[in-house]
Amino acid sequence: MKKCRIKLNSKETKSYFYGPVPSRRLGFSLGVDLLGPNQSRKTCNFDCVYCQLGKTFRKQTERFFRIDFNKFKKELAEIIKISPKIDYISISGSGEPTLHKDLDRIIMAIKKITKNRYPVCVITNSSLLSKKEVRRELKNADLLIPSLDAVTPKSFYKINRPYHNLSLEKIIEGLIRLRKEFKGKIWLEIMLVANMNDSLSEAQKFKEIIGKIKPDKIQLNLPVRPSGSKIMLPPRKKIAVMTDIIGGNIEVVTHFRKKRQPYFLKNPEKQVLNFLKRRPATFSDLEKASGVPKGRLAKVLKGLLAEKEISKNLHQGKEYFVIA
Repeated sequence: MKKCRIKLNSKETKSYFYGPVPSRRLGFSLGVDLLGPNQSRKTCNFDCVYCQLGKTFRKQTERFFRIDFNKFKKELAEIIKISPKIDYISISGSGEPTLHKDLDRIIMAIKKITKNRYPVCVITNSSLLSKKEVRRELKNADLLIPSLDAVTPKSFYKINRPYHNLSLEKIIEGLIRLRKEFKGKIWLEIMLVANMNDSLSEAQKFKEIIGKIKPDKIQLNLPVRPSGSKIMLPPRKKIAVMTDIIGGNIEVVTHFRKKRQPYFLKNPEKQVLNFLKRRPATFSDLEKASGVPKGRLAKVLKGLLAEKEISKNLHQGKEYFVIA
């Protein structure tokens, strides 16, 4: 297998791809970012308290087409030609991906260029699934990971802080319709935040609504990365109780899977910056993703800190590196 080198630089023309990066759910994932990273701010219709990209300064719900489609296809072809280790190609990135139009065209281009070698996943906050055109555009994905962090309006506004015209009722309705129409797999994600959506009454309500959505899997996630908001993880006992109440095919996802093919092969400084543009990371996270020896990685991070390209942030007792 040849090594993968993807040239990325925050000061150059943006790349639509990053990684492959280690994912807690997807093994090694080649990320697709239709919305950034060279946008000065993320593009989203939520302002979730746990978002690792920080605050949404301007929420929007109007969809748009932003990418240079020819450049997108060329970049992907170059990556696939090098044959990196990939478990999934995942569309997520710097905001809510369903705000981007023509996802069906993008998904089919990915499948054509890769000759269906890799399953395509779309990670969404579920906000636009009530729209028939959005559900139609997603039909050829292999896996959808929609989120549902709240089952009461109070929790919805407290955790997701949505654009004013979005309603929890419509989002749940969209998820139910999606399950009836979508033939691939659906893994429903719930981000548990202490004192916001981790009560017994919320757990019972989650169970009721999830019974109508009928996902293939339920994933309880925890806000382990810094977000800029003061939030806490629920106690382990409460997580265990919620898991028992919700039931079904449920799992708690909190750690990266085992180390595999490294992707920081050359120019680790550029790759570190590219990684941190999408998510804060601990030294251990970067080491697992890179395969770069500890000593060299430490020198890379020391240099980036000295140049004030990155900074350090203490969160939940762990030290994270973030874009300065």
